[in-house]
Amino acid sequence: MFSGLGLSLSNEDHLGVTLALAQRADRLGFDEVSIPESRQHRSVFAAAAAILATTSRIRVRIGIANPLTRHPAVLAMEAATLAEIAGPSRLRFGLGAAEWTMKALGYAPDGWLPFTHTVEATRAIKRLLAGDDIGFEPTTFAAPPTCRLDFTPAGPIAVDLGAVNGRMLEAVGEHADGVQLGAITSVGYTRWALAHIAAGAARAGRDPSLLLVSANVLTSVDRDRRAARLAVREVLAYYLWRVEGVVVDESGADLEAVAAVRRAVADGGVAAGAAVVADSLIDSFAVAGTVEDVVAQLAPFAAAGLALPLAWYTFGPDPEWAIEALAGDVRPAVVTLVPR
Repeated sequence: MFSGLGLSLSNEDHLGVTLALAQRADRLGFDEVSIPESRQHRSVFAAAAAILATTSRIRVRIGIANPLTRHPAVLAMEAATLAEIAGPSRLRFGLGAAEWTMKALGYAPDGWLPFTHTVEATRAIKRLLAGDDIGFEPTTFAAPPTCRLDFTPAGPIAVDLGAVNGRMLEAVGEHADGVQLGAITSVGYTRWALAHIAAGAARAGRDPSLLLVSANVLTSVDRDRRAARLAVREVLAYYLWRVEGVVVDESGADLEAVAAVRRAVADGGVAAGAAVVADSLIDSFAVAGTVEDVVAQLAPFAAAGLALPLAWYTFGPDPEWAIEALAGDVRPAVVTLVPR
């Protein structure tokens, strides 16, 4: 069983669409909405502020911001300001290198050290949000050890890391309050990720059970099982083509089936890749089918240690119906404390 069920939304839609979805998720009883900052689409902070100001109880996750396009002190200001809108308990502030995106946009500077930069930013932001100065001399961004906010944050603000590789997952265990695993998370990869988080926590003398493990889980639910499964093929093809190797290697998926998708995308684009996505890949990287299928397919994620699945991307061929089904039928079946 999970501690909650959330939705992972998009910043590619008009902000009004995202805001309406978040307000609906709040009314339906979802526990969290995650708002990304993907490429040059809508700003995550403006979206999060609008959601916090127009909802009553749902938690909002920044999923994720990066310390390359904004100085870590500015990120701390954003987090502390958002916490004043609806209280710090309704915010989880996600950080990550967003390395693939930064390189794709041409933003990565020569000599950039994404791991060191993210860890130093995390350390600095956590201290700033605690009302302290950063207390060390960063090597990847300019700030004196005496840098601090000019106002007192409203209270403890959870800082999570968006992590993919083993080194960054261990940094979660050492420095962060939780993790948001990214695209096409699988049961095998979840289990592997938790082992690395635990190793980092042990090194730092921290209890890994106190860290919230959340993940985007590619989700599609419909009355028609086949339609639900078809709905994930295109996004699955895209992410299989670009995702870090370890996400596939630790999934237990058929590697030749993955290679076939990658070849098809490289030769003919995402639509061509979607056409060759095998059923076994949907089984490995998505929860897709009827309500009963989705409930059953989520169970191994809970057994692997995932605490908060974030239903991500397609929701289903009929998203309006799917969101109602996820809230009304799936959530009560998979969440430990169902009432809100």
